[in-house]
Amino acid sequence: MAKNKPKLPTQFAAGEKDEVPFAIILGVDELKAGLVTVKEQKWELVGGKKVKIEFSDKGSQVKRDGLIEWLKSTPTFLEWSTGKWM
Repeated sequence: MAKNKPKLPTQFAAGEKDEVPFAIILGVDELKAGLVTVKEQKWELVGGKKVKIEFSDKGSQVKRDGLIEWLKSTPTFLEWSTGKWM
């Protein structure tokens, strides 16, 4: 969702609805440092229903110019790209 003043919870809810495997956060501090924060998102089947797996970390800081390579190297991307991701 591209908005002028996005609210983070709304952005995460939209990504969760569509089961987006990564949330990429670009805030003022990240922008100044040439970084992005990437949060991996996964779901699992519990009682026939998909439930988001909650991670305790706040994501990974990645250099913007290396983001694509970093994403492609993650187990989440590898599972997603082969159709094995839930």
